[in-house]
Amino acid sequence: MTTAMWLALYGGALAWLAPSVLRRMTSGGVSPHMGVAAWLVAIGATLIAWMATLALIIVAVAEGVHDAEALTLCLELFGFSDHTPLPGRIGSMAVITGGLLTLCIVAIRVCRSIATLRARSHEHAHAARIIGRPTGSSDVVVVDAVRPAAYCVIGRPNAIVVTSAAIDSLNRAQLEAVLAHEDAHISGRHHHILMVLRALAFTLPRIPLFATANAAVAELLEMCADDAAARSVGIRPLLGGLLTLAGHRAPLPEGLAAAGTAVLNRAVRLAMPTARHIQWRHRVALGAAMTLMLAAPALIQVLCHH
Repeated sequence: MTTAMWLALYGGALAWLAPSVLRRMTSGGVSPHMGVAAWLVAIGATLIAWMATLALIIVAVAEGVHDAEALTLCLELFGFSDHTPLPGRIGSMAVITGGLLTLCIVAIRVCRSIATLRARSHEHAHAARIIGRPTGSSDVVVVDAVRPAAYCVIGRPNAIVVTSAAIDSLNRAQLEAVLAHEDAHISGRHHHILMVLRALAFTLPRIPLFATANAAVAELLEMCADDAAARSVGIRPLLGGLLTLAGHRAPLPEGLAAAGTAVLNRAVRLAMPTARHIQWRHRVALGAAMTLMLAAPALIQVLCHH
């Protein structure tokens, strides 16, 4: 077994096994910011491991082409004997071309998906400002609607959309808490994180880590925004606002609605905060998991060269 094979196996292990472990560690929202970081680290470590594998193969094959030798290097990289030769220059070019082509196709599809999601969000923000009524806040607009809802979308400029029914249903403190929640999404760039995760899930839907990260991180980001709003306004107004708006999602996937995701779990979490010593224990566990995920590729490199 060599570095390339170990890195490929490590990336596969993260992609298929990490989701169940991360769900158990982060679903309660004990430390939502670190939970988001753990999911992103797992995705980053997986991509780094696979790209490093591809880079090692391409470098080895390119060296084989330069030396005009039979292509046994790929087999050697993956721990096989060199007694099964492949066509030299043709096989080498096929491996390099196939690897680079696959990487380019995936990268192009991800970038196109992100661009589409971003364009839709910008269009919605622009439309909301056209049909909505401005308020005292530059980002907040009120749209006439019979359903109480509040959500935010990124644009130029961004927009926090509140329906007229929500204005009628919420008291002053609850409305302030809901707006603080939406502002936390925008200031935390939560939309950008979710756009990347949705693009990965759309492009590579059969890989469990990418397929499940979007929903898991979306719930954690809602909890992050809850914490920010609770610190600035208080828990009780936020709880009241969430329960009043419960079940009303944003009208498009790129929008983040205050009461559109896991409202019951979030309400229980706000009403029954976790003890501080448990929070610190959980942070230490997540920190150790992230450190291990990031350090594993370097450790593989060291071990394979000794």
